[in-house]
Amino acid sequence: MKKTYLWYDYETFGADPKRDRISQFAGVRTDENFQVIDEMVYYCKLAEDYLPNPEASIITGITPQEAIEKGITENELAEILFKEFTKNGTVTIGYNSIKFDDEVTRNLFYRTFRDPYEREWKNNCSRWDLMRAILGVYVMKPELLNWPVKDDGRESFRLEELSIENGIIHENAHDAKSDVYATIGLAELINKKSPSVFNYFFSLKDKEFVKSELSKDELFLHIDFGYGYDRGYASLVYKMGDFIKSGDKNAFLFIDVFSDVDALENMSLDEIKEYLYYSTEKLNEIEKERPGLKQIRINQSPLIISYKSLREKPGFLENMAENLQEKLEKIKLLSSKRKNEFLKVFMREEDDVKTDADLDIYGSFATPRDKREMESFHRENYEYVPKFKDKKYRELYFRFIGRNMPEIFTVDEMSKWKEHCYQCISEEREGFQNMASLKNEISKLEKKYRGEREKLRILKEIKEYAENLEKKLKTEPIKPGEQLKMF
Repeated sequence: MKKTYLWYDYETFGADPKRDRISQFAGVRTDENFQVIDEMVYYCKLAEDYLPNPEASIITGITPQEAIEKGITENELAEILFKEFTKNGTVTIGYNSIKFDDEVTRNLFYRTFRDPYEREWKNNCSRWDLMRAILGVYVMKPELLNWPVKDDGRESFRLEELSIENGIIHENAHDAKSDVYATIGLAELINKKSPSVFNYFFSLKDKEFVKSELSKDELFLHIDFGYGYDRGYASLVYKMGDFIKSGDKNAFLFIDVFSDVDALENMSLDEIKEYLYYSTEKLNEIEKERPGLKQIRINQSPLIISYKSLREKPGFLENMAENLQEKLEKIKLLSSKRKNEFLKVFMREEDDVKTDADLDIYGSFATPRDKREMESFHRENYEYVPKFKDKKYRELYFRFIGRNMPEIFTVDEMSKWKEHCYQCISEEREGFQNMASLKNEISKLEKKYRGEREKLRILKEIKEYAENLEKKLKTEPIKPGEQLKMF
């Protein structure tokens, strides 16, 4: 069956895919030869229980007022995107999408009672992140692209800089549609210069293909930004085990061959869990090595290649492989001694910490009963009131109505919604903007951008938006069916 590619990009009001909201979406559907079939651009209205990050609007140029004027509700956007993303044979493709855009999509669908994962596997659908392929080209076939160089002498992987350096028109960086066409251009260029390279990296989107590759060997070249520039963004890794016993069939455990294996051997489980996520500066401060354990997920297009099958080995391997066999013997011995213990490092631990319903996408999955309630809710055009068993979905339902169709609230429900919104924009919540932090940030940015009229105009609009919202939420309860009018 022929596939189509849906290249897409979000602009958002912040950098956190869980907390921050969409300002703009752009998608371009092409056939497998990169010929355009359809294109779409949507703005998304801001709900009244959220304040934007001013720096994000400076970057994109999109203010809350513009999003509200041109936009549709979050639910309306989710309905459109769910249909597009789950069309038979659709491959959704972005740039740095696995870490950001795909997470934005998952959280959008979660907040609007749609399955966050279906579009990644159902109806012969899948996803791919071109940025990972770009890194693979950099390590394995750098001659395929021209590489922009930053002031520090290192190559840049920024989409706008790469596209310009390779003669691809990129008219407006951080405009979603422009970013999408730049992504398509880079992919088409790689495919034109080396179809075999493009096809191999493209194949890595299929987790069954990755799984079959992992069955061929125990030693692999792993390419990942996490290794850093000084290590050439790559290393050799030894396959130690998988997480199938703990119920996670997508995660495999490796040891970084070029890490300090002696240090790993002598670390306790608690030390490994702690040091694994320390910053490099923090590790240097306490004179500790980062543990050499790696979790690689086969459903995230990992750049992993069997060492035996490498026709051309990156230059850095020649300098580091002198004592390779000796290190492998040590790693195998360590693996046999501590494998079961190491498998516990990445296992999710349950805790009693209260989590905001909006942020609990990975906390617990919907039961079959709650899924049926969600389906009835959408099918009955929102006239059906779902009876969720999980309390987080009951809370999400209240927020869903307030954000997307507050006109159906009763007087008491509207009053409760306004109270919720006011708390959200006035109280301190980790990772969220409130009125105090927003005004403080705007003040700093006004000094930073003194004399830059357009940026100052954007900051002024955001400040006006926030002050008007706060004022409206402080007024007497409004009647049901009467939405808050901002201006």
